[in-house]
Amino acid sequence: MSATAPVAVRSFQGDVSERSPDPSPDPRPPARTGGVAGDSDRARRLWSLLPVAALSGASGYGFARVFPPSELLPVLAVAVLSPVALSAVLSGLLRRRPVRAGRVGRPTLPLWPAALLTVVAWAVVVSATLFHEVSDGLPGAAALRAAWSALLDAPHALLSTILPAPGEPELLVLPHAVVWAATAVAAELALRTRAPLLPALPAVLAFGFPLVLGADGPGSSYPAAGALAGAAALLVLVRSRVRLPLRAMALRLPAVAALGGVAALLGPLLPGLGSPYDLRETVTAPAERPRSVSPLDQVSAWLRNGDEKVFTVRTSGATPGNYRLAVLDRYDGTTWSSGAGLTRTGGRVPEEKGTDPDETGRTKTLQQRVTVQSLPGIWLPAADRPSSVTAPEGTALSVDADSGVLSTGAAVPRGFTYSATSRLPEYDADRLRYAEAAHDPARVRLPAVDAAGQPIPSVRSFRNIAVRVTRGSTHPYERAVRLADWLRGAYRLDPGALPGHTYRSLEFFLADGGRGTSEQFAASFAVLARTLGLPTRVAVGFRPGTRTGSGTWQVRGRDVLAWPEVKFAGVGWVPFHPTPGEAAQGSGAASAAQPEERQQAGGESTKPTPPSTPPRTPAEAAPATRGASGTGMPPLWLTVPLALLLLATAYVLYALWLPYSRRSRRRNGPDARHRVLGAWQQIVERLTELGLPATGAHTAQEIAAFGSEHVGGTVGRRLPELATLVNEVEYADRRPDSAAADAAWADCDALEKTVRQRVPHRVRLLRLLRSAAPRRRRGSWPPIR
Repeated sequence: MSATAPVAVRSFQGDVSERSPDPSPDPRPPARTGGVAGDSDRARRLWSLLPVAALSGASGYGFARVFPPSELLPVLAVAVLSPVALSAVLSGLLRRRPVRAGRVGRPTLPLWPAALLTVVAWAVVVSATLFHEVSDGLPGAAALRAAWSALLDAPHALLSTILPAPGEPELLVLPHAVVWAATAVAAELALRTRAPLLPALPAVLAFGFPLVLGADGPGSSYPAAGALAGAAALLVLVRSRVRLPLRAMALRLPAVAALGGVAALLGPLLPGLGSPYDLRETVTAPAERPRSVSPLDQVSAWLRNGDEKVFTVRTSGATPGNYRLAVLDRYDGTTWSSGAGLTRTGGRVPEEKGTDPDETGRTKTLQQRVTVQSLPGIWLPAADRPSSVTAPEGTALSVDADSGVLSTGAAVPRGFTYSATSRLPEYDADRLRYAEAAHDPARVRLPAVDAAGQPIPSVRSFRNIAVRVTRGSTHPYERAVRLADWLRGAYRLDPGALPGHTYRSLEFFLADGGRGTSEQFAASFAVLARTLGLPTRVAVGFRPGTRTGSGTWQVRGRDVLAWPEVKFAGVGWVPFHPTPGEAAQGSGAASAAQPEERQQAGGESTKPTPPSTPPRTPAEAAPATRGASGTGMPPLWLTVPLALLLLATAYVLYALWLPYSRRSRRRNGPDARHRVLGAWQQIVERLTELGLPATGAHTAQEIAAFGSEHVGGTVGRRLPELATLVNEVEYADRRPDSAAADAAWADCDALEKTVRQRVPHRVRLLRLLRSAAPRRRRGSWPPIR
């Protein structure tokens, strides 16, 4: 009895204190309890600065669609860590109100000094980092004026730049300021409030900036959104008032990461998500018109200096084709000129609008590294239409979104080196054969009257020639092919021919000359095709040149070439080669576009035979196109559901296996003491299924009384005796024998059998799924030590 009496007193200490309160005063001072709570609350708020930093970093990473990550990440590191560190330092220096009535003290310093210090700190940091060249790193008036002016102009500048934007201080100041402000506000909310989710609001609002500005940028915003969701869940866990042990936190962190991953994976598949609204459609970009001599006027000069080195190219990937230098789409009867609207870019060239990938066919990738030797003008050569360009730092790179040509805005210096990536299309001649001409009135227009308002006879002559040559053709592509074949077969290439592409020059070439450079052949084709309603333009560039090594090519003046292009609906601009000898030497795209049949030199032709099978529609061709990728991977819409199904199946199997594993571990404990306590833990968990409140405040005798009332029978009558044994084992250091442990597990087996009979299987399965993650249940007996 001497050993059991203290155990009973300790076991029922909670009941005695509640039912028979001691009239004597509590010797502990009230401030002690409040002080402990205050320290815990302050620690929780300080720890919540870590998920606040993660939230701001995820929000700022949304700008990865606006800026290259290599340029963005250093700015985000400064804009996230500096406000968090400042808020933490200020929180440690603030005095706190005295604790009264158990309430936690709060900072006594008003909010406005902290806000003022944050603004001053931002001015110092932005002057020392982004605008250090303006005032030598000091927050002087010059640096602050430059930062403020750039901050006001950055939104419009980004909306009028082809993304990703160049990482220049005048543009990076916007994410720097947005992320800094969001982090500073979130940190103050985390330190001054108790709301679990309120500090996440500034980061969510700041995430709207990259969503709007990066709608047309490369990549996706879903990874940043998933990280934002995961960081918000982590913030709630850290700031929750429910005390979670370290083990429980460690088990919940993977769940938080899984939440962010699911948000990133399922975001693109949510119903009702179409193309995002692009604010660029409402902004007029300050496109510059090129001011340079037309490259078409320089064709004869390049041919006369045929040995002059123009540029060298190092290639990898696909076989190099022709290099496009400039595109001329305006003709006034005297000269072809460019109507390009040059828009600033950070290196990306947008895809051609109005094209259908199923119509254009497959593409091959060509990597080029070009070194300029002698290239007059503002244009940069690249194979076909490049998709991305990398130029030296400080280069004001611009691109014409319509044609894809590149420009530096100034004369290209000798030795200028840049890299470009092009995707060379391989056109399907059978598909092009029945394609319709695109509706583009500006590229069909020809001046038909002179200054006096009189009709120009040359236009009628051109139309008569075009109609005669294409007589019998029924499709636009067939007309273009017949024009190219006729020019190639009826006239001769002469590098020494007189230059010129005016109406009179072209009329002389077609009627009496018979010889010309690629300038006359390309211009004649473009004018003749326009009389037939085909939208055309003239491209000027160079052949691949002479191979000088493995993947190295030397392009000289004699390699200059002009060729026409025709625009087809859904396909875009397709090159043709009317110049003799160029059909086999052109680019892969141009060669693929040429048919097998050839026209007779005198204009007589045979009508091409239609293919044996009818042309496929885009919908019919889409599966074949996707199947030709050669990846062997199922599509994303199938991969994601399968992955989620596998994860769900694995979770269910784990939930079903876990209780058997836990029960086996408890029953096969290292000694009889652990086996007795394990049996009691198993009984308590089963009683919660019958309605025992999971509060964690029940004594062993209260749990036994609940079991006796709700279970009954022999096992119900034995529970109070088992509860006494558990108290003695747990607190009085009693060493039970194996027989006592076996008897405890026999009672547990009988109780579990009763519970399984009373609780429906569906309810038990739901409980298993909810409790799959190992954690300390609030209604269970303390774990074995």
